[in-house]
Amino acid sequence: MVANMHNSVLSVPGENQDHALASLAREFELALEELSRSAEAELCGRRFVFSRYGTELYPYFEETGADLVPGCIIPSKKGRPVASVDSTCILLGETSLGALYAARAAVGVSCEGALRRFFRLGPILVYVSATAASGLGMPLRREELELALTDHAMAERIIRNNLEKRVVDSLMRSQDEIIVMADGSLKHPMSTLASALPARSCPGTRLVGFSKSSNLIFSEDAMGVLSRYPGPAHYPLDKGPAGTELAKFSRDGLVFRVDVSPGDEPAASVLGMILWNDAFSSGYPDSLKVAHHLSIFSRADGHALKALVARRFRLRQVPAFPLRTIALGSFRGGA
Repeated sequence: MVANMHNSVLSVPGENQDHALASLAREFELALEELSRSAEAELCGRRFVFSRYGTELYPYFEETGADLVPGCIIPSKKGRPVASVDSTCILLGETSLGALYAARAAVGVSCEGALRRFFRLGPILVYVSATAASGLGMPLRREELELALTDHAMAERIIRNNLEKRVVDSLMRSQDEIIVMADGSLKHPMSTLASALPARSCPGTRLVGFSKSSNLIFSEDAMGVLSRYPGPAHYPLDKGPAGTELAKFSRDGLVFRVDVSPGDEPAASVLGMILWNDAFSSGYPDSLKVAHHLSIFSRADGHALKALVARRFRLRQVPAFPLRTIALGSFRGGA
């Protein structure tokens, strides 16, 4: 395929187009050669995890770093509730001026090794237009609004981030000592969770980000060591203000990235309190699992919400068809 790159673009008719595209094809070939030279040290002989079109993958490493010594996660027998937060946002439809979304959050609360309570918040309706995002209960920053208008997936993420921040902020203001756990990294560039640390929160309250994404937890030697460790264990990756740990919470569990907000207790103690107060299946906390399942919208939920907004706002439905299927079709000419 690479060898035929130059010839394939030359099949475009027109002398000027041929010259421009042939020049570009040559630039691509040179770039590939440059990559082959510069990336050889980084890629040659490396164990590699191939993507599967957006599916979250978990890397498994056969070898371990013999010089790495993980720390045991020692259960801290303090009955401190773990409140886990997750959210979902879906597109309901759009007008010529904006788009209407539905969002929902959920909280699962565990204590002393068992799930104790759960809450489902919403759904709420959010209408995003060039002037504002109505229904979210808080204004979006101008840059967020402009970004949300460019892409539906981006808008859904921004709405989820702001909804989760409101829920986390409310939990953090509790007068009780509590561990608030959110799905995702506290250090992700698009995350708003890092700012959800009110100074007036109880001194024993901590915010934890629990991440499943392999690109955020990728540390080959540490993951190999922790995967084979015969019990709950952790390994620090970053000891900054918000510490980052790789952690395994059950004997045969998976390894996850955990970000722990600043506080008086060390990150290892916070992990011990999570281990004591939550329950784990495959190393993943039950409270966060319940929050995820309660927040997602089923297909029936989507249909019900569409019927609700159609009746309440007296919407006039415009017939629509699947654009990509008709526009792109296939190389055989069919749709």
